[in-house]
This record gives sequence, structure tokens and C-alpha cells, in this order.
Amino acid sequence: MTQVRLQKVLADQGYASRRGAEKLIADGFVRVNGEVVKTMGIKVDPKIDRVEVDPRAVQKIEKAKVVLMLNKPIGFVTTRSEGEGMTVIDLVRKHPHVSELNPVGRLDKDSCGLLLLTNDGVLQYAIVNPETHLEKEYEVRVSVPALPSQLKRMQEGMIVEGHKLRSCVVEKIDAMRFRIILTEGRNRQIRKMADKVGLKVTRLTRLRVGPILLGDLAEGKWREISHAELAAIKKAVEIA
Repeated sequence: MTQVRLQKVLADQGYASRRGAEKLIADGFVRVNGEVVKTMGIKVDPKIDRVEVDPRAVQKIEKAKVVLMLNKPIGFVTTRSEGEGMTVIDLVRKHPHVSELNPVGRLDKDSCGLLLLTNDGVLQYAIVNPETHLEKEYEVRVSVPALPSQLKRMQEGMIVEGHKLRSCVVEKIDAMRFRIILTEGRNRQIRKMADKVGLKVTRLTRLRVGPILLGDLAEGKWREISHAELAAIKKAVEIA
């Protein structure tokens, strides 16, 4: 007998996100074997127990808003489009709302690290909008030791392909690595900046988007962001 948390069963069946499922339970709209259940954390066997949700509640539920964080490996394209090889959507296929999820911003095929995906269009636009000035932090490894003068040029705001980039934070980690914090996200920006000062990027990892940290999430794995993380990112982009 396999016991699974009730809110996970509801999420897997597409009623709502896990947070939305918790609200359904708390509001008394869920029955297990004919009995209303309001206890959070209760476990059921989906193959044996009868789980029912009040149809009136389901009709009133706004589409569940979902935000995932993914540790994107190198080799996956940040797109929903089929026919472009392996995409980040292939990594989150098991999520019940996968058909609605869209990548938030860019992380090119040769780069790895933190990528957010969501079905919340308002939040997605606010995060990628350059006027939000949301910080994105990266660790950059290069093929030869980076000189202080090269890092300083990158930091001061360069002209790349006719566009004046914003100044940014660049901090040396060791001879072959540095950390960079951007408040804009132009296509392959860091690689182009490095190339302009004579450096070749060998590995580029996104560590942070605003207050959301990659942390110890394993490569290729994903999870829904927590209530606290969601509140923090909304505050950072000034969404109520």
C-alpha cells in the first residue's frame, strides 16, 4: 500500500497546485471515502481511497499559479518549441501543469544553473522586464586567468553590438573564475562581454534570480518555490 499526501494527490490530478490543494482541504472542499477532511498532511492511497473535490469549489478556483525552479544542465534549450532538440520542458514533464509552463527569460544552451518556469504571465513579465532592474547572479569560468583590468572593463558598462550595457558587479573568485551580477539580460551578454575583453567563457552558471537562490538543487532537478520565496520574488518586482 502506497501512502501519499492528500495535497499531492490533488495536484497530480490537476485540481490545483499543492498550495491551492492545501486551501481546498482547509476550506472543507475535499472528501476522502465520503468524509470531509481538513487535516493537513493526511496521507491516502490513490489506488484504494476515494478522493473527491466539491465541483462548486473547482469551478471557483482560478487557474493554479505555479512557479518552479530548475537547475538546467548544459545542452538543453530554453524554449517550449519542439524540434529544437532537448528542451527545459523535457525536464519538468512530470509536473501536472507542464502544458502551461513557460521559461522565465533566457539561459542559453551552453549555460547551466537556475531557471524559473511559470504559468503566471504577470510575474513572468515583471521578472524579465529590464525596467524592473532585478539582479541575476552568475559564476563564470574562463580559459585563462582574468586580469583585474579585464574585469574592470566589464564592470564599468561596455558597448556591445552598438548597445551601451549597464554597469554591473564583477568580483574575482580565483584566477579562473569570477562572479557577475547583471540587472539586464541581453542575448549571450556575459559571453559577448568576456569576448570583447579577450576572455573565453568555458562554463557559465546562474546562481540567483533576485532573491531566489539555486542553492543545493541537483543538476537536472526541479522543485516548486516555497511560499517565502514566492513572496520575496513578488516583493522584488513589486507585485502584490
